[in-house]
Amino acid sequence: MPPPSKSLDDWTPYWDCIEFETAEFLYTCNQMSAGDINVLLDLWAATLLKHNDKPPFADYHNLYKTIDSASVGNVKWQSFQVKYMEEKPAYNVPPWMNESHDIWYRDPHEVIRNMLGNLDYTAEMNYQPYHEFLINNDKHQWQDFMSSDWAWNQADKLSNDPDTIGSTFMPVILRSDKTTVSVATGANDYYPFYAKK
Repeated sequence: MPPPSKSLDDWTPYWDCIEFETAEFLYTCNQMSAGDINVLLDLWAATLLKHNDKPPFADYHNLYKTIDSASVGNVKWQSFQVKYMEEKPAYNVPPWMNESHDIWYRDPHEVIRNMLGNLDYTAEMNYQPYHEFLINNDKHQWQDFMSSDWAWNQADKLSNDPDTIGSTFMPVILRSDKTTVSVATGANDYYPFYAKK
């Protein structure tokens, strides 16, 4: 089921907007190391002592724990391991060929189902392909994915198939982007796979 609607001031699992924006800045925008997060939070705490107040997070453990507690429509993390099983060179075998590699994921069907059911995206999605043309020269105008000929042609195929009558064409755009996680994990490379609504 899609997550229930939340009030505009509900930042769960964060206490408030400032805590969320601090986490987003440190973890996503700046990608600050765990050690630097602790230094920053210690300095922040020192400036707030005279006001008998404290920063949004006690340390990087507290920050990471809060981020990890965020649910994505109750879709659980799952994992499995893969290992290279094909023929290896006789000499200078690359280390990755002998190592096991963890694959972490959330069930893509459930994630996409939750994305489509999330009311926050209601005004952000086109549910049907469309074509727009200039009036003066009939030139095709491209705006986004659903204005493409490919999306239009896919919808045509759906409409001509008796088994898909009443279906909606909902493409999901995926991408992968190498990310090096340096301080906490010893310079491991990760290849997160992103789904875009």
